Amino acid sequence: MSDAPGTATGVEPAGDGGNAFITLAQRPRLMLLILAGWSVLSVLAETFTSSGLFLENHLATLEKGTLELELDGALGGFALGWQGIPLAALYIYAFRDPPKHRAVFFLALIHMGALAASQLYHWLVTSDFTFESIIVPLAGSAALAALVFLHLFQPRDEPATQHPAN
Repeated sequence: MSDAPGTATGVEPAGDGGNAFITLAQRPRLMLLILAGWSVLSVLAETFTSSGLFLENHLATLEKGTLELELDGALGGFALGWQGIPLAALYIYAFRDPPKHRAVFFLALIHMGALAASQLYHWLVTSDFTFESIIVPLAGSAALAALVFLHLFQPRDEPATQHPAN
């Protein structure tokens, strides 16, 4: 293995002088840190719902004269799931040796796809959230899913594994 920055994890970055940001973001350890950070952000949004960033104070009067607080805000779409805790722990664990834990990237693809689908469902089907509440989680999840997808299916120069003959 050479001392070149692109080979620090044993996997050459994709591209031959393409977009520098995508090449940098596709490094396995950096991608795992971004995924862990995104999961931690979702946990913070689910925990601190009284913050204006996560929950806006929209009071609606119900039939009996009581007031109801509506869940809204730029990151309000994160507020209904706790999946971020075990997934962030898994991403951080896999950070130690990304080539050894390659399967975590398939899990990350499923995680980001499920998060994006849930945002669309709660906006389009159930109308639980407004567009302003799902746009940041949706865009972030879709962007991370695209990065993980590109990382998983880029060509690699890995040695072929030999199977013993029976």
